[in-house]
Amino acid sequence: MKGIRVHLLRSPCSQNGFSLLEMAIALVILSLMMGWLMTPLKVQYGLQKYQQTEQRLYTAQQALLGHALIYHYLPCPDTDQPPDGWENVLSNQSCASDEGTMPWQQLGIAATDAWGRFFRYRADSTFTHHSQWFSVNAAESASNIQVSSDTGAATSVPSRPAAIILSHGENGLGGIQSVSGGGAYVMAAPAHADERENADGDLAFVDQAQQQAGTAVFDDRLIMLSPKVLIQQMVQAQRLP
Repeated sequence: MKGIRVHLLRSPCSQNGFSLLEMAIALVILSLMMGWLMTPLKVQYGLQKYQQTEQRLYTAQQALLGHALIYHYLPCPDTDQPPDGWENVLSNQSCASDEGTMPWQQLGIAATDAWGRFFRYRADSTFTHHSQWFSVNAAESASNIQVSSDTGAATSVPSRPAAIILSHGENGLGGIQSVSGGGAYVMAAPAHADERENADGDLAFVDQAQQQAGTAVFDDRLIMLSPKVLIQQMVQAQRLP
């Protein structure tokens, strides 16, 4: 008895390669894999930006200390629009304003944070007058700058900061964006209440961990210059009393 031969019919697409359905599935899988690979890279890139900004804030803080040691006062803010990196001083040797952007040209530091936004800078007038130099007594209760944190006041009244330097974070809301060629433009107003506090030009600031309230995100970064540290450095360098 002869065996029965069974011939399996294959479609032309199967004989020549993948079917359209198989190719579509492969593309979907490839897209998912690429997304999974890209997510850690984006997180790593974002973390790198924050670390770079933190380092620039610290460098700016140290530059303020160095400036005080040399000149016996903190520099005034840069109030020009767009910022030019130089302090603005009135004829009576006081600052044109207590708040503006960091005078980066004067201090020899980076102009912006890692996202290209100018650092906001506020200094108490006790420490910025160019002819009425501050004394050891300024270590206690001289400043009116207030900083709050997640748990309330970040510093006691006697130890309020002589100056603060602020990055408006990744979202940049409330800040000033640097543009190549020396230009700049003002970013949109913040949505988060604490970011609005940091951008309203008054004496109150917020320094806390990144958080979200609804769709509003707080991602500002702030560093303070303690008056006690400033005075201690001045005394150690024999610039005071």
